[in-house]
Amino acid sequence: MYNNINYGYLRISSIMQQKRIQNRIAESRWTQAYVVSAAALVWIAAGFYNHAVIVPGICLLLSGYLMMELNNANALIRIYSRMVSCSYLVFATMAVFMFPSIQAAIIMLGFVGFYTFAFRCYQDTHAPGWIFYAFFCIGMSSIVWVQTLYFLPILWIVMRTNILAMSPRNFVASLLGIILPYWFYAGYLAVKGDITILLNHFTKIAVFAEPFNFKLLNSYQIITLSYVLTCAVIGIFHFINQKRNDNIRTRLFYQVFISIDLATIVFLILQPQHYDALLSIMMVTTAPLIAHFFALTRSRITNWIFLILSYSALIITLLNLWIFLHNYS
Repeated sequence: MYNNINYGYLRISSIMQQKRIQNRIAESRWTQAYVVSAAALVWIAAGFYNHAVIVPGICLLLSGYLMMELNNANALIRIYSRMVSCSYLVFATMAVFMFPSIQAAIIMLGFVGFYTFAFRCYQDTHAPGWIFYAFFCIGMSSIVWVQTLYFLPILWIVMRTNILAMSPRNFVASLLGIILPYWFYAGYLAVKGDITILLNHFTKIAVFAEPFNFKLLNSYQIITLSYVLTCAVIGIFHFINQKRNDNIRTRLFYQVFISIDLATIVFLILQPQHYDALLSIMMVTTAPLIAHFFALTRSRITNWIFLILSYSALIITLLNLWIFLHNYS
């Protein structure tokens, strides 16, 4: 009996010793506290020089909380890990040059809200309430960036094929959710006597600039985009290779992330003038993908990839913060 106990103890000790830095951080209960603290320091430092970051910072708090709830409610990662919300906070904090952008903050909040509400009605064709809330978030995002409406066909398709919640009743609820923000916006503009602003808002959806014109982007925008894109590619290939280990529900949800991520990447390549808005969507959809990779891989190579990406994120954040403070000092 004692031999069996000793063997079991040694076996557990051996497994614990095999945990690499990547796994210890991904599974630690303290990781989220450290990431939140570091992100708060960066946002506070930026706020001292530009008070315009206050409202986007509040939006980040809300979207970060919803991202945590998204992971908890849907078990996106099959072990205990806070890497989904942590990855999102790292992405959102890295792009310091986007801190003053209320547009980017609302778009991130809108898409996190969409995923949070839409995933709640998995296989439920009689959930008009959740569908309404999900598409209300998309409508809210389209108020600040009308091109959000280009994602509607994809969102309706994934509601039918992945979330399995599309029905005539739910489709009507989605339309009402999209329309309601415009109902309030039109009322506000009518009171001000500027209803033509709403007409001009919709005309922007047909405006296309020169495709592939990456000359519009500066060097630190390209570096930040390259980092998020690298994480997206790693996360997508990892999930495609390892999806057999997840249950069907989780696979369907991650296919939603992959679909939106790929559509966003294509959109960004074709119309890079919408960099801030599209990078915001990429951050939201890439976070669960790269979090899945960080939490559920254990090889020496993946450990090195984790360390390289972690140090790169730190360096890019500090670089962007230094440029931001220099511009506003």
